[in-house]
Amino acid sequence: MKVTIKQIAELAGVSRGTVDRALNNRPGVKAEVQDRIKKIASDLGYKPNPAAKALADNRYNTKKIGVILNSDGNPFYEEVLHGVRAALNTFAEFGLKSSIKTMKGYDADLQIKLIDQLVSEKVKGIVITPINTPEVVNKINELKNQKIEVVTINSDVLDSARLAYVGCRYKKSGTVAAGLMGMISSGSNERYAVIGSSEKNLAVERRIQGITETIHQDFPWIEITDIIQNEDSDTISYTLVKELLDSKQDLDGICFAGAGNEGGMKAVLESGKKLKIVAFDLTEVIRRGLKDGTVVAAVCQEPYKQGFEGTEILVKYLLWNEKPKNELNHTELSIVTKYSI
Repeated sequence: MKVTIKQIAELAGVSRGTVDRALNNRPGVKAEVQDRIKKIASDLGYKPNPAAKALADNRYNTKKIGVILNSDGNPFYEEVLHGVRAALNTFAEFGLKSSIKTMKGYDADLQIKLIDQLVSEKVKGIVITPINTPEVVNKINELKNQKIEVVTINSDVLDSARLAYVGCRYKKSGTVAAGLMGMISSGSNERYAVIGSSEKNLAVERRIQGITETIHQDFPWIEITDIIQNEDSDTISYTLVKELLDSKQDLDGICFAGAGNEGGMKAVLESGKKLKIVAFDLTEVIRRGLKDGTVVAAVCQEPYKQGFEGTEILVKYLLWNEKPKNELNHTELSIVTKYSI
């Protein structure tokens, strides 16, 4: 009886895609796993089918994926993009094509326009940081009906037909930040402001929810005086934080829960005030702040992994119909201080 890739995959405890890559010496398989697969294939007397291989190669060559990131002006996404490109490079031997589009802010109409552009380019799937509006959710559901799969990364949207999400646990990340605020507090009355991004960013909105709920429950002596949305803009962040510091002379600290950190940090430094600052993500401005003591700690969420795994999940599904093991794929949270960089 003819030996199949499916049989080898079952014996090796891996996917058929992994077997295919191992037998054809393609990247993305650990050496020991490749050796085990090849031994199983040899022991079973596996013979590749040239016609099937040619058909598969032709199928791979027709696959094109799109990527949409609202990353313009947001240095956090530099590592996300590195992850996306690394994943695309890993599968380059399959003839995979890609189209990467970026945008700034939370204009749902613009994001839908970019999606339509990718559809016109005949992509089979899209990796996206979605804007959390009903219009974008409806668009993702339309794509599903068109047999175009979607993987969301970094942020998600509710009640959509996307294939999977890769990113941190939003609310948990806020809980971690609140815990840091509580631990560095004096234990008596303190006043903090939280700088967010937009109500259309589900990740940051849930993060702020985690901050406020944890402060209320575990650190009642801390008052959240203001929650400000800066649309991930350094210019807006600078203006709003400057106004905040002028009006709240007794402010003890700030939590930067999203992007726009550089503008906000500039306003803090110009004020000359010594504030307790907790931030998110290890961008260059936050790294400098940690080193010089301006920032106490930053909560990080593996941006490279978000880009790589989100793209990998989509590509594997398109090439081999390999469904992700989990719909929600969470990256790890970590705390960075001046002593760990």
